Amino acid sequence: MAEKQNKYSSGIGGSLVLIIFIVLTITVFSVLTLVSAENELRTVERAIKASEDYYAAEKQAALKCGELENAVSGLTGQEEISAALLSAGAAVSADDEGITASFTVEIDNVRRLVTVMRPESGTLVIISQKITVPDDIIIDDGHDVWDGTFPF
Repeated sequence: MAEKQNKYSSGIGGSLVLIIFIVLTITVFSVLTLVSAENELRTVERAIKASEDYYAAEKQAALKCGELENAVSGLTGQEEISAALLSAGAAVSADDEGITASFTVEIDNVRRLVTVMRPESGTLVIISQKITVPDDIIIDDGHDVWDGTFPF
């Protein structure tokens, strides 16, 4: 008696579907990787631009510090120093500790580098240097979220 052989095979159709599924999966992952890499590149380019802008402003601030230092060299009286700093383009104020000179350098459209200096022992000493944003930029951090009560 002849035996029946039960062969269960997916045939050529099953293999083709599997290959198409694998190719589509690889294609989708390739596209996702490309999009992710482009986003990373844009982020890095923005960071590079921000760093270049900051260091260009830092260089301008250092040059301005040198100008102010030259303007007050050899001066001893507070009124002379104040007048020299004002004529060199610095904002001057006085407090309990003495004279304070400050100036601002634009970093980009949003950020500014503010440098504050004080004359001590015949030289100017940097007290602080920080990045600020203009006062006319309003940062809206308020969110209209549900307060937990129903309106009806």
